[in-house]
Amino acid sequence: MILPLYFVTLIGGFVSIVGRHLTFFNAVVTDRERSKARIITIKESLLRIWHPLAALVGLACASATAAPLSLQQIMNFETLKDPVIADNGQWVAYVAQPDRGEPRGLVRGLDGGLWQVERGVEPQLSANGAYALFERKAPLWKQENAGKKKAAKMDVDRILVNTATGEQRVFEAVTKADFSADGRFLMLSFKAEEVDKEKGEEADEAAIDADKLGSRALLLDLNSGTELALESVTQFALARDANVLVYATSHQDGVANGVTLRYLDTGQDTVLWQRQDWGAATLAISESGGAVAFTTAYLKPGEAHQLIHELWLSQGPRPADALPLPEDGMLVTEHSKLHFSRDGQRLFVGRQLPLPKEGVIRDLKTDGDLQDMEVLLSRVELNVWHGDDPRIKTNEINQYSKARKHNYVGVWHLEDKRFVQLADARVPDVEVGDNARYLLASSDKPYLKMISWAGFYKDWYLVDMDSGERRLLVTQSGSNDQPSLSPLDDAVAWYVRGQLHQYDIASGSTTQVAGGPKAGFANEDHDYPSPAPGYGFGPWLSDGSGVLVYDKFDIWRLDGSGKLNALTQGRADNWQYRVIDTDERSDLVDAATPLLVHGYNDFDKREGVYHLTGASLKPAQQGEYKLSFVAKAEDADTLLFKKQRYDLYPDLLVTGSQVKSLKPVSRLGDQLKELEWGQAQLVHWRSNDGKPLSGVVITPPGYKGDNPLPTLVYFYRFMSQRLHNFPQMALNHRPNFAQYVNDGYAVFLPDIRFEVGHPGQSSLASMLPGVQQVIDMGIAKQDAIGIQGHSWAGYQDAYLITQTDLFAAAVSGAPVSNMTSAYGGIRLGTGLTRQFQYESGQSRIGKTLMEAPHLYIENSPIFHVDRIDTPLVIMFGDEDDAVPYPQGIELYMAMRRAAKPVVMLQYEGEPHHLKKYPNKLDYSIKMKQFFDHYLKGAEAPKWWSEGVPYLKSKAEE
Repeated sequence: MILPLYFVTLIGGFVSIVGRHLTFFNAVVTDRERSKARIITIKESLLRIWHPLAALVGLACASATAAPLSLQQIMNFETLKDPVIADNGQWVAYVAQPDRGEPRGLVRGLDGGLWQVERGVEPQLSANGAYALFERKAPLWKQENAGKKKAAKMDVDRILVNTATGEQRVFEAVTKADFSADGRFLMLSFKAEEVDKEKGEEADEAAIDADKLGSRALLLDLNSGTELALESVTQFALARDANVLVYATSHQDGVANGVTLRYLDTGQDTVLWQRQDWGAATLAISESGGAVAFTTAYLKPGEAHQLIHELWLSQGPRPADALPLPEDGMLVTEHSKLHFSRDGQRLFVGRQLPLPKEGVIRDLKTDGDLQDMEVLLSRVELNVWHGDDPRIKTNEINQYSKARKHNYVGVWHLEDKRFVQLADARVPDVEVGDNARYLLASSDKPYLKMISWAGFYKDWYLVDMDSGERRLLVTQSGSNDQPSLSPLDDAVAWYVRGQLHQYDIASGSTTQVAGGPKAGFANEDHDYPSPAPGYGFGPWLSDGSGVLVYDKFDIWRLDGSGKLNALTQGRADNWQYRVIDTDERSDLVDAATPLLVHGYNDFDKREGVYHLTGASLKPAQQGEYKLSFVAKAEDADTLLFKKQRYDLYPDLLVTGSQVKSLKPVSRLGDQLKELEWGQAQLVHWRSNDGKPLSGVVITPPGYKGDNPLPTLVYFYRFMSQRLHNFPQMALNHRPNFAQYVNDGYAVFLPDIRFEVGHPGQSSLASMLPGVQQVIDMGIAKQDAIGIQGHSWAGYQDAYLITQTDLFAAAVSGAPVSNMTSAYGGIRLGTGLTRQFQYESGQSRIGKTLMEAPHLYIENSPIFHVDRIDTPLVIMFGDEDDAVPYPQGIELYMAMRRAAKPVVMLQYEGEPHHLKKYPNKLDYSIKMKQFFDHYLKGAEAPKWWSEGVPYLKSKAEE
């Protein structure tokens, strides 16, 4: 039957109208939260008209299927990055970054106006929003041709945008740029010109080293347009809250090297320090501009391997004074960091320990050197691994540079003019903050050796800045359980090994807190063979009445007496509440002012924003989407949020503190207008051992569940929280969800819960009933299901195919295949052994290889290769810095020997995650070809059916 064209057109128009009405009613449900029953009734009325026509439309048109996303569309799709808002809340800047290509910098006014900067990144906004500043790097093709190291040295320009007119000004080869406190001034320093080393002139041994010389700088008055050129500037700093600039200079002749303070509004200069052939190494200015500190050193070449610096302080517009420091063996060096407290009363000074001189490898210069014992022994390449070393040698080497530069913090009290050392070799780390008297310090020294098998632990101390006295608070605290110090200097709270504690500083007494939720404050989803961490702390209350504490769902107030009071009641309905931090500079909140709170439903994944007053919680926004706080303007009641779903791009939205409405700011979601997009839904099931689990199923545009689809399973651990995540539009080590969905696949993201000692079997117990649920729903085609995972999930899918034939094809990226051989291996990225991962970490065995070899064998895919019937692609970078690359070879060799269908993709020079875009592209293409063959019946790609002979490549001449 062929319908007349005009009838097809008529039906098409009606379909469009019905579709718009259904979309409208769906929007009403979401936005106004009307009665579902009423909306369904209206829908059904429309559908009574629609259904008789549907068959006719089906005759006139092909069934609706999405147009597949091309790789170029994915490459060109722009992701919003690095949003910033001006202090006055009137302008927003951000970056539109395609997956492959040049970024765009964008500046948008909330009252109108939009400007674009080609290749603009790293946006800055002046406080008044009058100007935006972007970095502009060399074109991407030039960077990639140059290679990583040379590209890092390429010039970076700055683009200044007048937000009133859109006028752009380019400043080339800028090394640093910053606005003054009120946005009126802009200071830029420029890259020094390269010294021509081919002039043939004898180098002046007495000259200052070229890398210690300054370069030109420019100070712009953006109001008047006047400019001040400065020469030989090595560094500068601007006060946060005042128009005050400090800069250091270093000249070729060494004369007039110094540090200068400038009051920008008046143009008044004061030379704070000056000395021939010396220069400033580190520079700091207080937020008010009332104090400046710097370190200085002799700039000409010398033999000292650890050059000692002097410390100077200037208060007000007068020359600096040298600060005396205790002769305790610690040194101020070029690695010392300086930092003023927010109130300008304390200067924190980092010092270094004396270091042994590094060895010198002597050259062979004569025949006699061939047998010279000193020369020969200087050339020995040896590392000695001692059984009692605190760190294993590879980790010691990895930490070598950081350890030599470590800042052992002390504090100079400006009013009392005295210095107190706070950190030392025994307690090396101090959390620098703005408390008036106390800080927290920590030491991992007692636990360095046990990192290899138990993971990371610290002892925590309370440090008195007046005296340097330390009080031990917590022993062997896990890396995720940092104590919280009250900004009022009255209390400390912490959670360790299942118990909440509070410490009263004045009395020195510790209270073990009783009460609270029956489940306690331990992470209820912790399924590792290690102590469960807590959920952490919120802000302290400015009236001194206590601190906010989190359990899995609720917010509790812990008062000074150790009493707990619940402020929210989220557990009953699976709502998880957390205070939104709208002020990064303060850990205090006003107890009398409503708190802005984020809510997340752990069961159905809705999110929202609420106002919490006392124990009263009132919704401001709530719905079936993901809602994330981005930033708040410092001097205005203007907040930025992002709202997203699988089919809703996470554009920037602006609102006030009441969050009554969310007004769009960015417009990158317009990219979806030209694309057909799928939808995500939540699925629930129980694991084979009775645990409730959830997952996400993403289906193609317009899919009605009327036919089963080829299905790709992607997973790691918990995935259901991604229900409302907009998909990552990129090519990398993961399948691109939108690409697969728009090509007729369903994508399933299941949650996995683990049992200590049996990670492989517990993954199986979670996965199989989840996949069966999707089959039973009629979504997944039973004989066309593939699985893909990377790293920990790569291990899991390699294990799963040894236990089940459910999957028609599998791709495993960077998997551990043999836990017995991987157990003692080294993670190249950190230099740590992998033992801790198996005994207390992600692999969840919980025992040593010597204690339970059967568990390592049980959970290793390589020992069960004979059971594999599923075709497998293994992917590895041969410089993997997390999982040893030989793990891939072991699995490949075992499957090859057993005549199992396998191909390994070895990407040369790549780490744990592919970094080179051509490799990402190639892997994405091959992964899709592989799944298309086994799940959709496409022709097998030659690399799979025939292999690829080795052929050496060479650079283009």
